[in-house]
Amino acid sequence: MMFFRFHVPSLNTNYVIILIVVFKKEFEVKINIEKNTPTLMIVPIILMMLVVTITPLIYVFGISLTDSTIARAFQNFIGFANYKQAFQDNIFKQSIFNTLWFAFAVSAIEIFLGFTLAFIVIKIKSKGTAILLSTLSLLPLFTPPVATAMIWKLIYDPNSGLINHYMYKWGIFQRVVAFLGENDLAMPAIMFTDIWQWTPFCFLLSLSVFQLLPKEPYEAADVDGASPWQVFRRLTLPMVLPNIIIIFLFKFLIALKVFDLVYMLTYGGPGIRTQVTSFYIYRVVFKMFNTGYGGALSIIVLLTISVVAMSITTIHKKALKGE
Repeated sequence: MMFFRFHVPSLNTNYVIILIVVFKKEFEVKINIEKNTPTLMIVPIILMMLVVTITPLIYVFGISLTDSTIARAFQNFIGFANYKQAFQDNIFKQSIFNTLWFAFAVSAIEIFLGFTLAFIVIKIKSKGTAILLSTLSLLPLFTPPVATAMIWKLIYDPNSGLINHYMYKWGIFQRVVAFLGENDLAMPAIMFTDIWQWTPFCFLLSLSVFQLLPKEPYEAADVDGASPWQVFRRLTLPMVLPNIIIIFLFKFLIALKVFDLVYMLTYGGPGIRTQVTSFYIYRVVFKMFNTGYGGALSIIVLLTISVVAMSITTIHKKALKGE
């Protein structure tokens, strides 16, 4: 029998300790990298978003402190004079009121209609009918906003519009109604156009919320003999309410940016009855060429929207705690 002897070189104890420490540190670094991989992967996106959002915001704030025009940017430094002028501007105050009123009204109505339509579709037993109804409901959402505005401008037309033609023919209207030219009808007409276009958006999100609801509570309620109203009030509504608030927040923020419908339908008129903040800022910057004042208006609108969004988010958190 042969025996082999292996020669193991002797190592200094200090070297061994150093190797163990280095290996341990490398192992810990590897573990930390693996734990933080998701965070590290989104860092470039976060940095890009900061550059894209913060840089223009700093520019707008800087220009709002000057009396700049389109031709000459960053002219004389005037401090917060533009902000003081904004709080004294009655047209701007009216535009803020119009914007908030428009956004709240259309968002609430669209959420209600979308929620109701989604509830009806989810209760339809015929799959083909549900798909057909869902498809038809989504058609207005695919129409470009400018095309939507042009279609409804023709419908509202006092001379050749469909509404005036048939309402006068059937004796409902005693005179021709200029929907886009009357003080009390111009804003509701724009609201109705927005509701027609964006209700499918709320319907689609509400439908997805309904489809994610668990079935077990409904089966238990059916065994207990609960009525449809009790099921809706005790089960469905509490479960979907937090999501409905989020949908309302999304739609509310979208509605605050309304510009195309106002530009195409009324151009802010009659008078300033349909003047919204985005359209007023457009007029200040591109019609009056006052970029400094327009920048101040933009910052004020941004802060106003942020406060409103935070308020809705607080309501959402309270709704989640109440579940």
